Amino acid sequence: MYRYERIPTPNRTSRMVSQSRFRLCVLTLSVLSPFVVIVYVLTNALSADTVNAANSSGPRAVPTLQQLFILARHGNRGPVVTFPTFPYQCNDTDVWPYGEGQLTNRGRVQMYNLGKKFRSLYDGFLDEHFRQEDMLAQSTLVDRTMMSASQFLAGLYPPKGFQVWNKHLMWQPIPIFITEKDHSMMVPVFGLQTCPRFRQIQNESLIRYKNENGADLLAFLQSVQPYTGITIDSGSPTVAMNHIWESFFCADNEGLTLPAWTKSVYPEPMISIYEKIYKAYTIATDTMIRLLQGQLFQEIMGLMGAKINGTLEPNRRLYFYSGHDNTIKGVLGILGLGDSGGIARTGSAIILELHRGPQAGQHHVQVLYIDGGSKDLEPSFVNIPGCDFPCDFQLLSKITEKYYNITDYESECQIRP
Repeated sequence: MYRYERIPTPNRTSRMVSQSRFRLCVLTLSVLSPFVVIVYVLTNALSADTVNAANSSGPRAVPTLQQLFILARHGNRGPVVTFPTFPYQCNDTDVWPYGEGQLTNRGRVQMYNLGKKFRSLYDGFLDEHFRQEDMLAQSTLVDRTMMSASQFLAGLYPPKGFQVWNKHLMWQPIPIFITEKDHSMMVPVFGLQTCPRFRQIQNESLIRYKNENGADLLAFLQSVQPYTGITIDSGSPTVAMNHIWESFFCADNEGLTLPAWTKSVYPEPMISIYEKIYKAYTIATDTMIRLLQGQLFQEIMGLMGAKINGTLEPNRRLYFYSGHDNTIKGVLGILGLGDSGGIARTGSAIILELHRGPQAGQHHVQVLYIDGGSKDLEPSFVNIPGCDFPCDFQLLSKITEKYYNITDYESECQIRP
């Protein structure tokens, strides 16, 4: 049998307590409600901003973009040689504390900022998290290019979320692989002797240069000899000119004050004189271009073709190459632009974008260039001779094939009678 208990009737005191508690509750709700509303509004606003930030994309991250190639020259470096009277000798560790030819602090900042620029340009196309299946970074086997690659990647992929392993250090390790297809280091006369035929053709090119421009070059060297202290050898004026150029170029990049007498010769006419020498050293003939960067461009075109055919594995979006002025000059030569652009400044980059066309199976390539000496690092479009902008992939392949249809590089490098 169930028992029921009578609910006691509240007395006067109990009713007063209940009424007081009710009034306190109403008062509390009245005071807190505006704050609750404010917090709700702010929370939703912040959430919206977070969503918008996450969905933001860079100006080059357009829906048609399929694949991206970046070929960059390393950042500022110390000189490898200097002329006798130059105030900033290449072995002066007070000026060049990292040593001859090494990446300077300014060069490190330069490459980091270049990486940040590419993040702003391609954010959205590039995942904010570094993933090995999305990106491959390669470099020549040279200190300054490998270090430049590291700095570039630090700017491009700052750690986010789960990749933050130290909250006090916004950096993460990213692998950099060595490429043997960029043959830039064989260009210097005393550089790598890996391709005898290139050296043979280079010597022939320099002889032609001396025959056509030797008198003017000697006259220039004699005019600055009292200031430089260089012993002028009529047999190798280009070597003497290289010493002067190397001295001025590296110091100027670092913002060092050049001697007063240099104002009459630098930047002009020195740049114009040296650009002709530089072309004679690097890309004077189609064969030189082919042997210099044909293999590298062959790799790029192969990766683009695999992307188009759906056979690319892993299906990466970005390929980054850290190289030299000879890297950029060689690729420009392949594109028919060897006479333009002069000598690539440190921190410059040439960009190749593969886009999906409006019709099924159609693809085109857009080429852009970033001048490392510009303040805003804004890219400019590059028109390829003989190919409309944007350039159809098949047409680009056809007009550049003579430079990269290489089957046996070592055989091609053998000296021919």
